[in-house]
Amino acid sequence: MDLEGQRLLVVGGSRGVGRAIALAGAERGADVAILYRSRVEEAEAVLGAVRAKGRQAHAVQADLADAEATQSAIDAAAEAMGGISLLAHAAGAMGQWASVAEISPAEWQRYIAVDLNGCFHALHAAIPHLRQSGSGAVVAISSIASQMCQARNAQGAAAKAGVEALIRVTAKEEARHGIRANAIAIGLTATDMAQTAFDAWGPETTARIVKGIPLQRVGTPEEVAGVACFMMSTACSYLTGKVLQLDGGQIIAG
Repeated sequence: MDLEGQRLLVVGGSRGVGRAIALAGAERGADVAILYRSRVEEAEAVLGAVRAKGRQAHAVQADLADAEATQSAIDAAAEAMGGISLLAHAAGAMGQWASVAEISPAEWQRYIAVDLNGCFHALHAAIPHLRQSGSGAVVAISSIASQMCQARNAQGAAAKAGVEALIRVTAKEEARHGIRANAIAIGLTATDMAQTAFDAWGPETTARIVKGIPLQRVGTPEEVAGVACFMMSTACSYLTGKVLQLDGGQIIAG
């Protein structure tokens, strides 16, 4: 799982799973750049934590729904680090829990613009830099929502299914350039997004759902980060085009 000498860009790196990946990457020897949208203080805290581990750290700011801004930010990150050899896409939208009949078209478009289109914008901008590195790896954070298709989460299911398809196509297209692309479909994980779901479900439903997970707990960002670093490392040099479920067994529980 050694990432010594790698140049890691974490999209959505100011908090949650993205923050954990940035810190785990630095611990394993990578220089790190994070792309964030609005949380300046949290981004600065991540940079400080990365530098405390003896690695270079940079931050760039952009709204992923804006293709041109994302391109400029990722180009700036590559210039600051001297290239990009690893990409972790951990950004996502915060959405309403509402049925297909209730969710507004505007809310649907906003969610897809950030969660799915944003992933495309990041990949589109980063791939030329990954190619220049001579080899590279991409890991996108998806969700088991794409397979579970829970009621009141149509936008989450659709967006993450799109992300997983995008990663598989990227793996097929970029293999000839030595670039691998995989995704991690996470289950309930201790992040702000999970808390939004808990608030929508209420305490009784949340407790029932967590109890139904075979491991009977939610995951941690650090557990996701460990798997992400493993998938980006040379230990997984023959792994590409895969979606790994990291969910404590939630999918098999039904």
